[in-house]
Amino acid sequence: MRLLPLAPGGPRRRSPHHLPSCSLALLLLSLGCCLVSRVAAGSRRPNVVLLLTDDQDEVLGGMTPLKKTKALIGEMGMTFSSAYVPSALCCPSRASILTGKYPHNHHVVNNTLEGNCSSRSWQKIQEPNTFPAILRSVCGYQTFFAGKYLNEYGAPDAGGLEHVPLGWSYWYALEKNSKYYNYTLSINGKARKHGENYSADYLTDVLANVSLDFLDYKSNSEPFFMMISTPAPHSPWTAAPQYQKTFQNVFAPRNKNFNIHGTNKHWLIRQAKTPMTNSSIQFLDNAFRKRWQTLLSVDDLVEKLVKRLEFNGELNNTYIFYTSDNGYHTGQFSLPIDKRQLYEFDIKVPLLVRGPGIKLNQTSKMLVANIDLGPTILDIAGYNLNKTQMDGMSLLPILVSINPSIRSEPRF
Repeated sequence: MRLLPLAPGGPRRRSPHHLPSCSLALLLLSLGCCLVSRVAAGSRRPNVVLLLTDDQDEVLGGMTPLKKTKALIGEMGMTFSSAYVPSALCCPSRASILTGKYPHNHHVVNNTLEGNCSSRSWQKIQEPNTFPAILRSVCGYQTFFAGKYLNEYGAPDAGGLEHVPLGWSYWYALEKNSKYYNYTLSINGKARKHGENYSADYLTDVLANVSLDFLDYKSNSEPFFMMISTPAPHSPWTAAPQYQKTFQNVFAPRNKNFNIHGTNKHWLIRQAKTPMTNSSIQFLDNAFRKRWQTLLSVDDLVEKLVKRLEFNGELNNTYIFYTSDNGYHTGQFSLPIDKRQLYEFDIKVPLLVRGPGIKLNQTSKMLVANIDLGPTILDIAGYNLNKTQMDGMSLLPILVSINPSIRSEPRF
């Protein structure tokens, strides 16, 4: 088999000196050992792609710029209109996605090492039990990660960039928090620095290119799982050059709770200065606009990915999930820009899914959460969910159901 070249971004390169290390080849080849006992000869489990954005809201129109994504995933499958996260903060939410657990069970409480974000404890206790680890070790999947992992990933006190979490046969992870330029990646445990040249370094495009390369060079004998975690639309909201003048007439939504004092809300909300100054409103309008601009590159990534899957003859056997780690607010209750609050603008996220057996252009109002993603993907892979200790439940029965609003299990 041909392996994935480590193209830094921009034009994709396929020369031999860009091939990954021999250790990666051994990891990829070893996956076949599990597959024989898991899937009958001549058949293969569906592939799965999970696209995860950073701080993308649903309530304030965060999906509006993503016309191609809505057409290629939402209209080709199901949109969940009531998808939520138990914690409106990056690291706890991402930990919930990976483990299928609520924060009080995976114990990641904030974005610091002390809060268990990519800490030694997380690595020892939780990482061996994430759904990608099960996909790889039990279900015979090739597993690929590209982008932002956890906010403290790469910290020297927790193994640095040499640490590659269990469960990943290919690892292309960002050091710490989202950036678009001037960042460092861990490529299977080896550091690679990127600068500020758009064609070679713009992170969303780099993730797109390395993902396409994986699809071209992976093994064709095993199913695959891909998790692509973009920096957009997280700050510093750096758009690609071709998109920096878009949405000039777009402003942060002036909804009913915009720039009003939360007098009947909890203490933290009541600390916001009301009314906001004109300069504060101008700043958040600009931030809102830039967030949308960064998402246009994500839209391009989705289009490229779907086209490559189709070209390779794999689209019809691939589930594609699109979601965010949390929502966002821009001026609600006079809070300029952030997340963290347990209001819909911060905890409600987009969730779109397409794949085998899902009818076109469906909407489900069923209450679902990011802790359901892991169980759903394991269910797709044929894993016995009774063997896990995940809090979430599989959405697969909803995805392929005649009535997508019926869910047999209660939510707590």
